[in-house]
Amino acid sequence: MCSFRVFIIMKIAVVGGTGDLGEGLIKRLCLNHQVVVGSRIKEKAQSIASELSAKVKEETGIEPNVSGEANPEAVKGSDVAILAVPSEYALQTVLSLSGEFPAGCVLVSPVVPMVKTEDGFLYSPPDGHHSMAEAIAEQVNVPVVAAFHTLPAKKLADLKLQPEFDVPLVGDSEEAVRRVSSLIESIPRLRPLYVGSLRTAQLVESLTPLILNVSAKNRLRNLSLKFV
Repeated sequence: MCSFRVFIIMKIAVVGGTGDLGEGLIKRLCLNHQVVVGSRIKEKAQSIASELSAKVKEETGIEPNVSGEANPEAVKGSDVAILAVPSEYALQTVLSLSGEFPAGCVLVSPVVPMVKTEDGFLYSPPDGHHSMAEAIAEQVNVPVVAAFHTLPAKKLADLKLQPEFDVPLVGDSEEAVRRVSSLIESIPRLRPLYVGSLRTAQLVESLTPLILNVSAKNRLRNLSLKFV
């Protein structure tokens, strides 16, 4: 019996799409959605968009729908905006865009606040907050969903691979969670798993330093999660 994945085609802004996680998400999502690469500098975003479009076409034969814009323009009209920036820049990036997110947009945070110590990676949320996602949610007037923290960037960016991973996500808005779940399901073999409200974001964010420590201490590479 054939199985079909049903999802809505969306406009996705990847803010900070010039980094490793951003590259992987762009390459996967542009196969089924309109993707706009966002950067502080428009020309850099356009260059990355052109480069990734060429890679996707070469690897899949598909002409992807990818463009590049400065961050404020990138999020305009977006159904989902993904904040793919390092944790140290997350809050200032959100603050600079707080009035730009359109009504109806969902902001996705895969941001993980952590520090590297001699004992390994440790989870380190912003001062006065239990998680980065909660801190971000205070700065915007659109729903925030925390997701994509545990996906290995290298495997995500290699379209020859079809990794089968689970993607834990949290959020307060049922509609926002459904939309992001649909987005995750549009990537073959990824399964969204709802964890709870935004108050539980620390549980999901802290999985990343756990995975990195397991990887480093046991000489394993590009680990992720699969609940069985």
